[in-house]
Amino acid sequence: MTQEGLFSGSTENVMRWVAGAGIVLGLASAAIMIFVLVRKPEWRVTAAAKWALLVGLLVLPAMTMLSGNVVGFHKVKNSCTQCHTMDPWVADLKDPKSTTLASKHYQNRWIPDDQCYTCHTGYGLSGNVKAKISGLSHVTHEYFTGVPKEIKIHSPFPVDTCLHCHGESAKYLKIEQHVDAEMKPKILTGELSCFECHAAPHPRKKP
Repeated sequence: MTQEGLFSGSTENVMRWVAGAGIVLGLASAAIMIFVLVRKPEWRVTAAAKWALLVGLLVLPAMTMLSGNVVGFHKVKNSCTQCHTMDPWVADLKDPKSTTLASKHYQNRWIPDDQCYTCHTGYGLSGNVKAKISGLSHVTHEYFTGVPKEIKIHSPFPVDTCLHCHGESAKYLKIEQHVDAEMKPKILTGELSCFECHAAPHPRKKP
């Protein structure tokens, strides 16, 4: 008989505990930093203050990131499709009649695997770190504060993510607007979004 409930040994439940622990550690780190900042200046040069900073700036954040890695990669980068909140976007992704960019990339396998992760994580170490911070925010909404009624992207989608794959392709360079002396700098700097000419990456509104 499989034990169920809060203390069950199922993988999903363990991941919930790991996610919760990561949030607690992150909040503890923030609390320590606030505690140090509100203390008197003469205390901040003491050995106790230095130890507090070591724990608040290094130890706890490192443990929080480790927790995020365990949870984030538990489902081999496919966690986006496992969240009920994302059902409308996942449905669009897999809809062969959809004309959104996300669906086209998925249907044509322009990105062979881990399509959500590839476009939304970014590249290099900074991209992974930023993704972990965003992931912690998502976990907080999922388990503590509740998911917002309307989901919005935090910041404009970086053009570098598109150009990483398309920027040097023959098909991309064949388009006059992409290499135009006036428009090219605007594209490269993000002043001109890819989505001003191309279809929306996802449905504009929740289906």
